[in-house]
Amino acid sequence: MSDAVAMLDKIDRICGQFATALHNSGLQVHATILLLVVLTILLFPPKNDPDQI
Repeated sequence: MSDAVAMLDKIDRICGQFATALHNSGLQVHATILLLVVLTILLFPPKNDPDQI
């Protein structure tokens, strides 16, 4: 039983570290996602767009 509790404690600690890292890098994550979306739209425009020649 104590092995299971110790394993859950390790998993909880790892999840906590991941959540802290994600929280601290929130601005970089949002900026990266925005950059990827903009680049995708610019490099791969929608098909059958009336503005295309």
